[in-house]
Amino acid sequence: MNKKKIAKFAFISLFLLFVVSYVIELTGYYEYNLQNKTIMTNEAMAKFEKDLADGKDVREEDYVVSTEKDYTSSLTKETNKLSIKVNKVLQKGIEGIFKIVGRFVED
Repeated sequence: MNKKKIAKFAFISLFLLFVVSYVIELTGYYEYNLQNKTIMTNEAMAKFEKDLADGKDVREEDYVVSTEKDYTSSLTKETNKLSIKVNKVLQKGIEGIFKIVGRFVED
């Protein structure tokens, strides 16, 4: 493979990875999965109701139990951050290109 083909393959691969990461971040899939990791158990609900009846200080953290393992790693967190940064850079670049094209169209 010559250098042009390697560069083209690398660019297309990175672009596709970015698009997938961007769609995941844009749709809120990542945050949605993080929110769905907790539920209230029957015991926690009974304790919650008892504490309410007793007039105790009630906080959500005392009653919510996580039922799923957190499989996020530093790699997934950093990949999400990277995709957000790449999105910002590409957005600025595309806006710049459209401004330049717009100037040519207006003239």
